[in-house]
Amino acid sequence: MKILTGLVIFSAILMAQPVLADESETDYDQEIIKLNKRIQQIEKEKKEAQDKVHQQTWRFDTYIGTEQEIDSDDRWKYIRGSVATSPYVGAFIYQNDSLWLYDVQFLKTYLDNTPEYDRTRWQAGVTRTFPFTLAGKTGNTKLRLGYRNDNWHYPSISNPALADPEYKGDIRKGEERHEIWIRPQAYYKYSDSLSFNASLSFRLIDRKLDYARAKGDYGVYKRDWSQINEHFAGANLTFNQKNSLWLNYLYIDEQLVNTLYNKEHFLWAIYRYKFDSGVMLMPYTRLALTKGTQSFRDSRNQETVL
Repeated sequence: MKILTGLVIFSAILMAQPVLADESETDYDQEIIKLNKRIQQIEKEKKEAQDKVHQQTWRFDTYIGTEQEIDSDDRWKYIRGSVATSPYVGAFIYQNDSLWLYDVQFLKTYLDNTPEYDRTRWQAGVTRTFPFTLAGKTGNTKLRLGYRNDNWHYPSISNPALADPEYKGDIRKGEERHEIWIRPQAYYKYSDSLSFNASLSFRLIDRKLDYARAKGDYGVYKRDWSQINEHFAGANLTFNQKNSLWLNYLYIDEQLVNTLYNKEHFLWAIYRYKFDSGVMLMPYTRLALTKGTQSFRDSRNQETVL
C-alpha cells in the first residue's frame, strides 16, 4: 500500500512539471513585454524632454547694415556736407514658438565733412505677438515697448559768433535723448512670396539740449518733452529663403521743442540678405516723396525763418 501511494505521488509530480514549466515561461515572457514597454516609455519621455529643451533654447538672429540720409534743396539738388551715414548692428532674441521677442541695436552716425560730429544711439525693446487666422491665411498683431538712448555732441565748436557780444542767436553743442517707444503693428501673410504690414510708432522723448550759446548767454541747457510719430504701411516681397525686399510708405511727424516741427513723406525700402550662418545684411534707404513742411524753433521755442 505504501509503495502504491509513493507511485501515485511520483506520477503526479512528473505530470505537473510541464505545467509548471509553461507557467514559468509565461511569466518570463510577460516580464519581458513589461520591460520593453517601460524602456519605450523612458525613451519617449527622454525625447519629449530633449524636444522641450530644444524649444526653450534662446536664439539670436543678428544683423548688420547701414542707414544713409541725404538732404537736398528745393530743386532736389544735393546739399554738400549733408550726408549722414550710420552703420548699425543688432539682434533679435527669442525662443522657438514663443510669443515674446526681444531686440537690441547699436548705431553710430557720421556726418559728411564734419569729423567732430559724434552721435551714438542704442535701443532695446520687447514685443508681444498675437496670432490670428483670416480667410485661411495667417497673420498677427504685435505690440512693442522699447527704450532708446540717443546723444550727440561736438567736442569743440569753431564759430565766430561765440565771441561776438552782439550775436543773439543759438549755437547748439549737443543733445541727449531718452526715448520711450510704443509701437503697435500688424502683419498678414498673403502667400509665401507676398505679405503686408503696417505700424504706428509713438516716441515720447525726454530731451536735454546743450547750447554753447543761446540768446547771448553761454552754457545754456534746455530740457523738455518732445514727440515723434512714425507710421508706415507696405509689403514684403520674398524672392527665396535668403533674399527679400521690404517696401513701405513712411510718414514722419516730428514735434521737437526748441528745435524743429517737421512733417515728411518717404518711400522706405529695406533689402534683406540672410547668410548661411544666420547673419542678415539689411541696408535701407528713404526717398522723400514730397517736400516736407518744416518749422524751425529757437531756444525759446519761437519759430524762426531762415
